[in-house]
Amino acid sequence: MKRIVNFRPAATLALSIGLGAGFSYLSVYNSFPLWWLIALVPVTAALLIVFIVRRNTKGIIITAICAALFLYGAVGVCLKLSAFGNVSLSDGALYTVSGTVWEKGLTESGEYIKLGSIIAGGQSVEGNMIVYLGENYGKFCDVGYSVTFYGVTYVTTPFAYGGESAARILEDIRYSASPVGLLSSKYGFSLFGYINSAIRSLFFDNLSGDSAAIAYAMFTGNTEYIHTSTMDSFRYGGVAHVFAVSGLHIVLIYGIVTFILKKLHTPKVPASLISVAIVFFYTGMCGFTLSAVRAAIMCAVSAVVRLSRGKYDSLSSVALSFLVITLVNPLNVISVGFQLSIAAVVGIAVFNGSICRALMRIKIPEKIASSASVSLSAQIGTFPILLSSFGYVSWASLGLNIIFVPVISAVFMIMFPCTLFALIIPPLAQFLLMLTAVPLDLTTAALVAIHAEDALISGFDFGAFAPCYFLAVFVLSGMVNLKIGWRALIALVLSAVLVAGVALRNYVPAGGIKVIASAYHDGSYSVLIKTEEGNVLVISETPSSYSVGNLLDENGAEDLEAVIILGGEESIFAYNLLGAECNDLYVYYSNIALQPYHGVEVHYEREFTVCGIGFEYIDGYDIVAEYSGINVGISCGESVGIEQCDLLISVQSTDGCEYRRAVFFEQVNFAYNVYDCGNLQFIVKDGTISPSGTFARKGVLIW
Repeated sequence: MKRIVNFRPAATLALSIGLGAGFSYLSVYNSFPLWWLIALVPVTAALLIVFIVRRNTKGIIITAICAALFLYGAVGVCLKLSAFGNVSLSDGALYTVSGTVWEKGLTESGEYIKLGSIIAGGQSVEGNMIVYLGENYGKFCDVGYSVTFYGVTYVTTPFAYGGESAARILEDIRYSASPVGLLSSKYGFSLFGYINSAIRSLFFDNLSGDSAAIAYAMFTGNTEYIHTSTMDSFRYGGVAHVFAVSGLHIVLIYGIVTFILKKLHTPKVPASLISVAIVFFYTGMCGFTLSAVRAAIMCAVSAVVRLSRGKYDSLSSVALSFLVITLVNPLNVISVGFQLSIAAVVGIAVFNGSICRALMRIKIPEKIASSASVSLSAQIGTFPILLSSFGYVSWASLGLNIIFVPVISAVFMIMFPCTLFALIIPPLAQFLLMLTAVPLDLTTAALVAIHAEDALISGFDFGAFAPCYFLAVFVLSGMVNLKIGWRALIALVLSAVLVAGVALRNYVPAGGIKVIASAYHDGSYSVLIKTEEGNVLVISETPSSYSVGNLLDENGAEDLEAVIILGGEESIFAYNLLGAECNDLYVYYSNIALQPYHGVEVHYEREFTVCGIGFEYIDGYDIVAEYSGINVGISCGESVGIEQCDLLISVQSTDGCEYRRAVFFEQVNFAYNVYDCGNLQFIVKDGTISPSGTFARKGVLIW
């Protein structure tokens, strides 16, 4: 009997540990108890009985291993997250802190260091710490150095505002700190840190700022030094993956080294060992990012298969790399970069062949068809992840990848040996690096000139319905041994569920409005009001373009009719930080009727109507919106100036306001609060107001 799905042991094992880790993470994230793990016992027992009756030894072994891996992933994630909450320092307290620097980087607000082996207040502290450095922070320090400072420490939380700090969870960063006074340091050696610093200095000492930043990012994957607008051009064009040290970089380096060793007539076994060793050394220099490790493992598998003269299977290879990485740390499944890396490779493995053949059948040249099929296959795999993580995908990325990836690959093949020779022979550094800087600058200039931001697909994400997408494309891929009619029917049903789910997430009820409260770590508060006539955004005077962008993308509200700003006398300038555009801007203070923005009319009325909703400023920090007899009060100040409303949305206080229901941006462990629950939605219709959706965070069931 022909199997419905072609069985691959490595893929089955990888899927087992991935599901265990994923379900466990969702349980902890949503504060659900792990009692569902009990279901593993009868399911495993039933499968074992079936295989025992059939005397299928292989099935028995695979089932037992899968159950063990599922349990390992689930328990491992639970233990890791529990350990993250084990803190011994007080939030907001002053300590003398010492530790060893294992990473140094740059943000828009300045430099930071990450410390391990921490001693604070004279006691050893579990976990790591991120320290934000001032402009003059004291003695120089770098990776490997031991540092000591006196400063304010804060306890970080893994879950806040309906999201998670995945990077901090994976790096076990339990604390953040800011030095009070100067920092002292003592030299310490770190091999990978020393090499990375040498490469950074090499680029920035011999090239201009922008060229150096792009070259450094291309070589190491560190994009922190690239200007935000330039980086956005790469992201909007769907080609930012050229900076992620993964398959593109690793395969090229592996190929270059293999080619050189072959020309030197090195025997196959030593040549393979040297090539794989250099690849893993390079991943260490780039910080052992998960995407780089995944690609390095796949290179190692390829080398073993070639030496054994076996048949290389890319799906089994990527499954094996996934298995190894999640065995080391089951929490790695939450890394977006790792998810994208795995999804892209799986997409290529599953769809590339059939898409390439289809393109060649319509007379597209083989090289163009091959490049296009690889790009399209990777996008099929990564589409839902990109939407949910970044809020958009670029429809122009297919064409841009066909053009830019071969160019970038050629540049990197020149850059790699030139950088090595420049490190060895410093006098030639400027000349050697210019060989790669010029084509990189031309490529970047062309990408910026394209304005790929006009080609974005956004306004929705699949959310919990993402599995329907993956199942539908898997059924259509040809990996399922069913007749085309059955496959089409199954895919159609799954697609219908997916479309219905997405529509329900973003709908606005006829004759009603949707009110969505949102906040972010840096004190950015916003309320989005969706109506049939358009979208209105109310923001605090310190908006976060990141959080506001996500709010608009997730709710299909990129087109704003108006923005209303709550804040002090300088609040009009908050529009500069918003990162979104509108036709009309409303502010409270009108000492000077400024019109500082081109194409945007600034209004200073205390009472006005937008999209059928009546608004009234109470003061600079408080406003009331009236619709269908329901008053929604929004307050972004320390106190509430609104006397009465049906729904009050405030920071963490109600003061003397009379209300029927309150929503807080910051009030922890209160039923309706954005900090615990994430974005909260309410429907106003026919003179009533009701919560929309299910919110369960930290054990609080909202609706």
